[in-house]
Amino acid sequence: MEFRPVKIQNSLLTEGETYLFKVLSKMELGHNETYFVLSDPLGYKMLMPAGFYNHYGFLPGQEIMCRVDKINCNGRMFLEPLNPWYTEGKVFDFKVVCSGRRKNIAGINEYYYRLMDVSGQTWQVRRPLANGFDDFPDKVNCFIERIKKGKLYLGLHGVDPSPGLLKQGQTYEFVILSEKVNPDDGFAYYIVEDPNGNRHFLRKKYFINYRFKKGLTFTGRIDGTFGDGLLFIEPKHPAYEIGGEYVFEVNRLEEYIFSDGIRQKNIVFKDCFDEDIKVKVDDQAARIWATCNKLKCRVFKIRKSRVEVEILGPA
Repeated sequence: MEFRPVKIQNSLLTEGETYLFKVLSKMELGHNETYFVLSDPLGYKMLMPAGFYNHYGFLPGQEIMCRVDKINCNGRMFLEPLNPWYTEGKVFDFKVVCSGRRKNIAGINEYYYRLMDVSGQTWQVRRPLANGFDDFPDKVNCFIERIKKGKLYLGLHGVDPSPGLLKQGQTYEFVILSEKVNPDDGFAYYIVEDPNGNRHFLRKKYFINYRFKKGLTFTGRIDGTFGDGLLFIEPKHPAYEIGGEYVFEVNRLEEYIFSDGIRQKNIVFKDCFDEDIKVKVDDQAARIWATCNKLKCRVFKIRKSRVEVEILGPA
């Protein structure tokens, strides 16, 4: 089996690292789709959606620092420019505009402050009812949990807005109560209940192949948060376990050719749902394993139902 060349229209940068980019221009592609044209550190051009970052005030000719937020399975790169005023993992003061209360899609009351940042953008931060509903201070200290697509995900500094949360890394039994669309983002979620009777959200998109339905019970691992303090639950995969070893058939071989001329070979398997599992290999491993129809692999990560493996050797 030969490695099929696949051209990738960006340089091979490292996911999670931050690089200097230059803003070349701003352009429209289609109806209401505006992009910044950027030049990467090696001089190659790429596009970044502008709508999320208009309040950052970027201008042609300006140099900006961007984090490589994600490189998907097809080699496409997604950038997150550093916020000009705020940094993830640090605490800042925010002006309180008002306080509020609402019911979320799980039917639970949420209490929040509406805040204003230095650029005039407003954001919400969840808070405990114990602070009092109508009373609020002029300013609050917030921890920047995450910045994604220009949005600030905030947590009140030193305050747990939802005491008694389940423990990270632990598994629990959950029951599916219903399925609803969240008007905040337009996405469909399963509403699930933990053993203590607390309700949580589970994004349907990631687990469509699991065939979840109302009344079904499943085992799930607490695996971080959504960035605003809400827990992320990773249901147990129907076919694979982390640390388990499995034999996968080689579906195809690909060699990514990036704009800067760097090449990256990949061996592609299919999981039980016919989803791609792509494994990067160096030239030596490519020569050894390219002749194999089946390879033994160990699962080292399952996130949002997507399986990641390391190759152990011929089956």
